[in-house]
Amino acid sequence: MTALFYLLLILVGCFSLLKAVTLFVKATSRIAHHFHISVYTISFLLVSIATSLPETVVGITSAIDKNPILSFGNAIGSNIALLTLIIAIPVLIAYPITTRSIVENRDIYYVVFFSFLPIVLLTDRYLGRFDGVILLATYAIYIMAVLKRSTGLERLKESFERINFWKEAALFLFSLLIVLGASEVIVKAAEGLSVAADWNLGFIGLTLIALGTSMPEIAYTIVNLKYHHNQEILGNVIGSIVANSTLVLGITVLIHPIDLRIDPTSFGLQSIIIFIIAMLVFLKFVRSKRTIDKPEAVFLLGLYILFLIIEYRLQIM
Repeated sequence: MTALFYLLLILVGCFSLLKAVTLFVKATSRIAHHFHISVYTISFLLVSIATSLPETVVGITSAIDKNPILSFGNAIGSNIALLTLIIAIPVLIAYPITTRSIVENRDIYYVVFFSFLPIVLLTDRYLGRFDGVILLATYAIYIMAVLKRSTGLERLKESFERINFWKEAALFLFSLLIVLGASEVIVKAAEGLSVAADWNLGFIGLTLIALGTSMPEIAYTIVNLKYHHNQEILGNVIGSIVANSTLVLGITVLIHPIDLRIDPTSFGLQSIIIFIIAMLVFLKFVRSKRTIDKPEAVFLLGLYILFLIIEYRLQIM
């Protein structure tokens, strides 16, 4: 099989993921109406989990195939895209994004802590099952903290019985089957592309797979542009970063640990450095004027392009 064939398979898989997760997003908007809870909380939890589903299933599939480095690259690459590309798109297309809520609610500090946690745990170049338990435990704490803050939690409990459960369950299962199938195709194609093009899986996860599994977030961002839903965009971005850093990696390493000591070249330090830079720049922009404007969006987009160029140059060297 040629590299082009595997590349096309990855594209088909990513397109299928986009369609499946779109169903999840539509369902969550109906849930928000029914439960009368804030769209920010919905975006922060339900939508971010739904749009992180591709990363989760890719992580599980790659771990079962004993290639967890693909999931690690995917998680880091997706987080870089979330902090740069996906924040820049709505600002460049439409209008500046107000960041006041994530500063006042201290959500920005949550995302800094949770996103840096796996990097700290990886200082010995090994993410084991105990590390996975830590990551999943911190994600559970995060969910409880957000739910506790939600003023609509009691209304959620009261109105639960009025949901058309079987319809939502059928939609969930149908979408999940598509996600499972598409993720299997993506992982197998990535493994094939790694051999055919002589690229390591870490690079493929950081770039192609990360961009592909970030398509649901991009689609969700564009949809919310029409309605000027700044908070939904930010809630999804922050929730997705936390999910990628804790839920996705936690499940992955529980199945199969990530050991960079075996093959130090499988994942480059430059990717983690770029992620740290992207996080610090995002933090600076968020706190400075409580908005992200067009010049800042151009800078973020340029940072993402620079990341892709560096990764590609290092790969072909």
